[in-house]
Amino acid sequence: MSTPNSPQQPSSSQGSSQPTTPLPENIAQPGYSPQGGQPAYTPPAAPYQQSAPQGNPQQQSAAQYRTQNHPAPSTATTVGQTNTYALLAIIFAFLSPIAGIVFGHLGLSQVKRTGDAGRGIALTGLIISYAYFLFIALFVILYVGFIVAMIGAFGSMSSMSSNYGPY
Repeated sequence: MSTPNSPQQPSSSQGSSQPTTPLPENIAQPGYSPQGGQPAYTPPAAPYQQSAPQGNPQQQSAAQYRTQNHPAPSTATTVGQTNTYALLAIIFAFLSPIAGIVFGHLGLSQVKRTGDAGRGIALTGLIISYAYFLFIALFVILYVGFIVAMIGAFGSMSSMSSNYGPY
């Protein structure tokens, strides 16, 4: 698929006057590796338009750009730019869930107030901490309940055996 030189140049084989824009050449395409002999990534073709819209070409290209949905570019962050409490929340989520909950809430409030990076990490630490805390609480309740049931069973067994003595 070839790209015309001018954004307003109509395609000669199609006969339509739909404006097109050339792709930037410095953006890496997903799934394309220049090494390794893999074929180049080709974006999907725009739907064929039967009739050309009437009007100013600049208005047409502005309407085209408004209708295209491009994802927002992601910004790269480093550990130095991430909120410290958010990092502590994800670490303590596995070691001590109470500390993970505390640091997660502190990290979320700081990220909200200062705009630091790390909101997702703080939320992940909070979710894991709450889930781990719930798991530990249920385990302790079931464990204590099992011990109480065993003591009750042994108590009832010993009280029954004393009534049926050999004498």
